[in-house]
Amino acid sequence: MSLMTCASGESVYRGYEYYTEGKVSEIQTKAKGQFEGTVQGTNKNSYKVFIDIAHPRKSHCNCPHANGKRIGIILG
Repeated sequence: MSLMTCASGESVYRGYEYYTEGKVSEIQTKAKGQFEGTVQGTNKNSYKVFIDIAHPRKSHCNCPHANGKRIGIILG
């Protein structure tokens, strides 16, 4: 299972768009294949994102779309 198969097409597109627009900051490597960062959302609020490449279902963020859910996400 990969992040690409866990996340919806819309999430993948939005995550990539946020990244290319420079809205992803404070990226830290937490462990091998685990990353944490901050994403500036469309409403100017900042959200914390955690991505686990090896275990995509452990990825999470506190954005309105996924807050409290354990769903595959890609930065937003």
